[in-house]
Amino acid sequence: MLTMASVEAQNSFGNLLDKAQREMVSVTRRGRPVALVMSPEVLEDYIDGRMALEAEAMGMLSAEETKTALDKFR
Repeated sequence: MLTMASVEAQNSFGNLLDKAQREMVSVTRRGRPVALVMSPEVLEDYIDGRMALEAEAMGMLSAEETKTALDKFR
């Protein structure tokens, strides 16, 4: 994961967006993480994975079964 200071992110916002298409970017302020920038595809994968784990924990479907079901809805 790439890390970028908030000042750099402000001054080169286009560069931040370009980098976020290839990998997640952690934006820091005073050395502490304050934001995470990622592509929509990475966010969708994260949400799908999270939903699959929650469903499996509730005894519904396994992570793979949930992923298969979600893929059918797309």
